[in-house]
Amino acid sequence: MEVFLTLYCNPNWQSALENQQFATFEQIWDSPIDWIDEPNRNRGGWSGVGCIQLLNDGQPITLYVKKQQNHVSRSLLHPFKGEPTFAKEFKVIRYLSAHGVITPQVVFFGQRSVAAGQQAILITENLAGFQALDQITRSAMSLLAQRKLIAKVAQAVRSMHALGIQHRALYPKHVFVKSTGECVEVGFIDLEKSRRMVFAPLQALSDLVTFNYRTADWGLRYRLYFFKKYFSIKQLDKFYKIVCGWIAYKTQQKQHQWNGKK
Repeated sequence: MEVFLTLYCNPNWQSALENQQFATFEQIWDSPIDWIDEPNRNRGGWSGVGCIQLLNDGQPITLYVKKQQNHVSRSLLHPFKGEPTFAKEFKVIRYLSAHGVITPQVVFFGQRSVAAGQQAILITENLAGFQALDQITRSAMSLLAQRKLIAKVAQAVRSMHALGIQHRALYPKHVFVKSTGECVEVGFIDLEKSRRMVFAPLQALSDLVTFNYRTADWGLRYRLYFFKKYFSIKQLDKFYKIVCGWIAYKTQQKQHQWNGKK
């Protein structure tokens, strides 16, 4: 016996999905998909993502299809059976999007309980026109353009944190940027690990440590500029020197841990 706990379909996609027999949980779950990477097999289950193209209003649109089974996280709200991580991601995407933070558009989300356990599907649109931050060649940009880009990224991260969300995988490859003339837009993907912050300052700083570690190739000057824009300050006073010093210390710890695994 199967029990549907949640089912959502974007109204802008409903008829298109129905026309292509990709509109119900069963149709999507049973459809074969080419995984982008081998599915993760941990947390007592598995979780994978694939890429397909479907037509909507006659236009081919790239979609990311995520499927998982018994791949859950436990919390105070779900201490025993846990909650599918895609269910968490679905809620965070909708929350951030409703408050103006750019995220992939949700096309479909479904969650059900079957004899085999908990299953979840999350389908999102590709962020059309956006490019991963780690794929941008900053050396080809002017100094002014680089500073503007970094400032926009810092502001977007601050906006996410101000809404009480910790990304928990804040890598440049999960930060997407779109530049159109003088306009720079910044969005976030892979919010599966994200969660609402309870100890906001410390959890936000944890994101910043991760981002600082992952942008080591930026050099000290640009990373410091990022922090100034994130904290909305012109110069580091005594307090922010302590904060940035702590971030640098934790970043070094991460580097040592990584070197130790090699």
